[in-house]
Amino acid sequence: LAVLVLTACGAQAEEPTTVSASQPPMLIAEGSLQPVNMLGQAFSMPGQVAEVLVADGEVVTQGQVLARLNGSPETQTALARAQQEVLAAQQALDGLATAAELNLAQANLAVLDAQEALDAAVEAYDAENSERNQAAIDLAQAQVNHAQDVQAQLESGAGVDPDQLAAAEARLASANAALTSAQAASEALELKASMAGTVVDLTLQAGEWVAAAQPVITLADLSAWVVKTDNLTEIEVVGVEIGQQVKVVFDALPELTLNGEVTHINTRYEEKRGDVTYTVTVAISQPDPAMRWGMTAAVQFVP
Repeated sequence: LAVLVLTACGAQAEEPTTVSASQPPMLIAEGSLQPVNMLGQAFSMPGQVAEVLVADGEVVTQGQVLARLNGSPETQTALARAQQEVLAAQQALDGLATAAELNLAQANLAVLDAQEALDAAVEAYDAENSERNQAAIDLAQAQVNHAQDVQAQLESGAGVDPDQLAAAEARLASANAALTSAQAASEALELKASMAGTVVDLTLQAGEWVAAAQPVITLADLSAWVVKTDNLTEIEVVGVEIGQQVKVVFDALPELTLNGEVTHINTRYEEKRGDVTYTVTVAISQPDPAMRWGMTAAVQFVP
C-alpha cells in the first residue's frame, strides 16, 4: 500500500503545468496632426511689396499670383527694348525670305548681262587684236564668274544669301535670349504658387520689404492629413513597419477613433531626453471635419 501511494504521488508530481501565453503590450505613441503637404513661398529677389492678392484661408491653384513687388523703371525699359529688338530681328529675317524670289531673278539677269558683255568683248577682239580688247575680255570674264558665283550662292540658299541669313538668324537668337532674360527679371516681381493649397498664417503686407528666398506665405494641402510621432524609441520602432494599421484618437475629440496606416519611418534618428528616437508618419484614411492642424493624437499601433 505504501508503494502504491508513493507511486501515485510521483505521477502527480510529474504532470506538466500549463502556462498561459501573455499578449504583447500595445504600443501607443503621442503625435501631432499635420497636413499631408505644405510649402513656404518666397520671392527670388528682394524688394518692396506692391500688393498682396490673396487672403488667409483662401484656396489657390498652382501658378496663381499671390503677391507682387514694386518694379524698377529699368526692368520695364529693358523688357520693352527686348520686345522691340525681337520684332525688328524677326522682320529682317522675314524680309530676306520675302526677297528670295527677286534675288534669284536679279542674279540670273546679272549672269545673262555679264555673258553678253563677254560675247561683245570677244567680237571686238576678233575684229581688232589689241591689248585693250584683250583686257576687256578679261574684265568681262571676271564679271561672268562673279555673277555665276552669286547665282550659285542664292540657288543653294533658296534665294537668300547664306551669310546674310546666318547674320539675321544670329540677331534673332540674341534678341530672343535678351527677351527671355528681361521677362525672367519681370516675372521675378511676382510670387506664384508652387502648389495648389490653402493660404495659412498670412502676415505679408503691402509696403513691406522682403529678402530673397525668405518664406512670406505658407501653402498647405488640407485635402489629406497625417499624424507624425517622434517619440518612438529604438526599441519600440523595430516593432513598427510600413503598411501597419493604427488607431488614432485625438485629445480634443476623445469620442472619435480614426483608422490609419504607417506610410513612412524616418531613416535618420534623433536624440531626445537621452533616448534615440525615430519619426513615424501615419496617414489618416477618413479625415473628420472637426480635425484641426496641430491637434495632439494618441497613435495605437495594431499588432
